[in-house]
Amino acid sequence: MQRTTIVGTSRLAPGAATIRFEFAYDGGGPGKGGTGALYVNDQKVAEGRIERTQPTFFSGDDTADVGIDLGTPVVEAIGSEARSRFTGKIPRVTIEVK
Repeated sequence: MQRTTIVGTSRLAPGAATIRFEFAYDGGGPGKGGTGALYVNDQKVAEGRIERTQPTFFSGDDTADVGIDLGTPVVEAIGSEARSRFTGKIPRVTIEVK
């Protein structure tokens, strides 16, 4: 298993924010890599190379949690379950597949 971390250098400012992640797939078949970019309020705050993607099927509900990570941790240093619980407000989540 290989994990990639893409993280901004600054903390989020208090208040509302729009957070977006974009992935530009290299193409050429399953499991290929691409470039991931993290945006806060439409400003790119981080970018990184993801060498491989999941080449086959996986659980459709793992990583679909909002406000808590109940499966595989998104951030290993935080972990999952109660340790990952977000206590703020998330008014809307939008997923676009392009």
